[in-house]
Amino acid sequence: MTTLRNLVQDAGVRQVLESFTLSGPYGHLLDADHETLSEGFWQVFETEHLMHSPRVLLPVLTYLFHKLEGRFSQGFPSLLILDEAWMYLTDSAFAARIREWLKVLRKKNVAVIFATQSLADIADSAIAPAVIESCLTRIFLPNAAALEESSKKVYQSFGLNTRQLQILQSAMPKRDYYLQCRQGSRLFQLDFGAIAMAFCAAGSPEDQARISRILARHGAEDFGKAWLEELGLVDAGHAAVLADVTINHSNTDSERNNHGQEHLQQRESTTLQMA
Repeated sequence: MTTLRNLVQDAGVRQVLESFTLSGPYGHLLDADHETLSEGFWQVFETEHLMHSPRVLLPVLTYLFHKLEGRFSQGFPSLLILDEAWMYLTDSAFAARIREWLKVLRKKNVAVIFATQSLADIADSAIAPAVIESCLTRIFLPNAAALEESSKKVYQSFGLNTRQLQILQSAMPKRDYYLQCRQGSRLFQLDFGAIAMAFCAAGSPEDQARISRILARHGAEDFGKAWLEELGLVDAGHAAVLADVTINHSNTDSERNNHGQEHLQQRESTTLQMA
């Protein structure tokens, strides 16, 4: 980015680029002499801080979208999760990109998941028809206000009837989920046990701080046992579960080693999350 700024002759463009060089406030995000973005089967981009900086949000997301499209072109089965979907739908440039993705990404083995706290974020978007038409599997959270007139209209745009809204209204938050898909609709519960909750529901800032501390102390390989010990969940029964997970993981590694790298890449899937 610094080199580009030095080569540009237009003073106005140079001034704009200055903020995104190492001498500006956002240079640490976009300026470098080589690519530092790594790749993995599970890749997460935390965008919480970017949401509070509209000036840098568009350039950074444009770069990330460009990198994602490069990954998708390889054809590996991928799951793209867009958390806080309103952030991508309120900008016309991103909305247009997402509308295009919904039409073409399935041909590249990519499934898209939108997550939002308010259905109105999608319903009020210019690409609402494309989202509703393309996302045929939907999971609704309990909502005590589901039958209120303003909420009811939004739910009806997603194909829910009065009886289904009554189910949402009476469902238990953080326990019940309402699935709507081609095969039908039903209320369900995940019914997680203590170990599953320990790994799947540890999302608070305090949990993340503890996780980082344990990873630094024990490393990734011993994290599972150390995390359960931290939570006081290691007993005879849980130890048996951990042993089974370790055995299965080892078998999986052996199986992968017995196949060529090319075969492995064809079998593996990729999950990309923007939160």
